[in-house]
Amino acid sequence: MSAPFHYLLTLLSINGQALPAYQKFCARNIYIRTLAENTSMLAFLGSILVLHYGANKDVYPYFAFDKFKMPPEGTNPDDGGWEGRGEDYDFGRTFYASLVTWACEIVAGWIVRRLIWLGWKVDVTGEAKHDLRMWPELLPTGVVVMVHVLQNMLFSIVRLKFH
Repeated sequence: MSAPFHYLLTLLSINGQALPAYQKFCARNIYIRTLAENTSMLAFLGSILVLHYGANKDVYPYFAFDKFKMPPEGTNPDDGGWEGRGEDYDFGRTFYASLVTWACEIVAGWIVRRLIWLGWKVDVTGEAKHDLRMWPELLPTGVVVMVHVLQNMLFSIVRLKFH
């Protein structure tokens, strides 16, 4: 967002925007990224709650967090295919650590917004509100970005094993 970096991007023909437009663009990206981060953490917490307490607990043994579960009959626990290891991890610890991580992300986002205000006098939230009033079609676009982030996250952590 700084003028020297913007000048470098302009010099390299990477960016043709004026500095205020470039700063608004960066602010919008920061706002959308923050929404995506919060959405992904909320979805992760919701998914482990549903997978841990839900009816499909047996389908997703990784999220059962059972400490002393024996491997299924005919399964060698040393072949890398059984999800029963990790006795130190339980649902409470995972949920608490996820909440702490989310809180750290929220605090970091708040600090970044204050640094942007102090350094460049750009109000990230104000710019986002102004953009949403001016272009209401940004709201569905933001939702699509958040869903895309959720898909990547959920597909990377859920590994289906059908026996």
